[in-house]
Amino acid sequence: MQNRKNKMMLYKEKKKSNHRYKRWISCLMLWILMIFPELSANAVCFYESDGIYHREGYIFVGESHVYLSAAVMNSVTDLEGYIEELNDVRYFYKNDKSISQDQYGNPNTMYMKGNLFFVYEGLNIPEERSTQLDRSYIYSDGKGARGRAVQKIHDIMNGNPNIEHWNIISFQGALEAKTRSSKSSSYYVKSYRNWIDYEFPDADCYFISIPTLTGWYDNVKDANAINNALAQAFPEQYLDYTAFLRERYPQEMIDPTLKTDDIHWNNDTYIALTKDVLRQIQERRGIDTQNITVFEMQAVLYTNDKTVICLQPNLTKNILLPSCPADLPVQVTGRTENGFYQIMLDQLTCYIPEAGLSEKSEVSNGI
Repeated sequence: MQNRKNKMMLYKEKKKSNHRYKRWISCLMLWILMIFPELSANAVCFYESDGIYHREGYIFVGESHVYLSAAVMNSVTDLEGYIEELNDVRYFYKNDKSISQDQYGNPNTMYMKGNLFFVYEGLNIPEERSTQLDRSYIYSDGKGARGRAVQKIHDIMNGNPNIEHWNIISFQGALEAKTRSSKSSSYYVKSYRNWIDYEFPDADCYFISIPTLTGWYDNVKDANAINNALAQAFPEQYLDYTAFLRERYPQEMIDPTLKTDDIHWNNDTYIALTKDVLRQIQERRGIDTQNITVFEMQAVLYTNDKTVICLQPNLTKNILLPSCPADLPVQVTGRTENGFYQIMLDQLTCYIPEAGLSEKSEVSNGI
């Protein structure tokens, strides 16, 4: 009996000791977080499956442009999370402080669910920015060594077995194009080649052109070296959005209503670009995309120095004429909901961006 009492006392004392130890550890951790708040500042991203079968899945990879796109795309979803004007693209996004917040107290925990995902590290923490800006982020040697972004893509694919086919879209390289574009060209080509041949052989990979139109690249002689190398190496996978952005920013980034800073656009541009990429991919995959509404109208407008004639209301492909003489009268038969005029050219239905037609001839105005 005495032996049992001794064991019970030892057990209680050990339990108290463990309790004191746990309290001491908790206090120590609280003190560390108070003294070194940056330890809990790194962004945390959770990629969740919605459990619904999707024929296609989409993963955007990049840096600040992708970070900003992720934050605004849920503003164009319906109550069930489907993105307007697209076929079966489902996206849920939430940003809170549940796991992490940045050094300014802003939410730094991101949740994404559906069949659309965005891969990045964050925006407000220097370590996050340096990680996603470096070319090693998209690295693959084709033998198992891979950058952080490549590993995260694998994690997303493995965690969403309900998605039959994947489309991976890289939009990374803004800093590389600024600092060492020509030296990085072969690096990107080799890594992306390994994406296609080794990392994601069953997926389709696409590479968006690095946007170098802003003044940030004015003094860089070879700013488009990476773009040129990708266009040559991957003519089918390279998505050139130079004309797309130039049409929206004819004066680069001067207009403050069209930007957030000197290298980032406004929300509408990120939404339009992301939607256009998804629409292009769906067309390539043979998916019926929702018809763009054309509002009937009759007017005579005039060509200008921004006139581009397309076979579809889409600036990134099917361009019939990249330019034409100014001040030519054009009979307009309609106006699309996505910002194009519809015209008839030799019994062929064509489209011109709204900025590419003027209400008055410059010649008649004496300009």
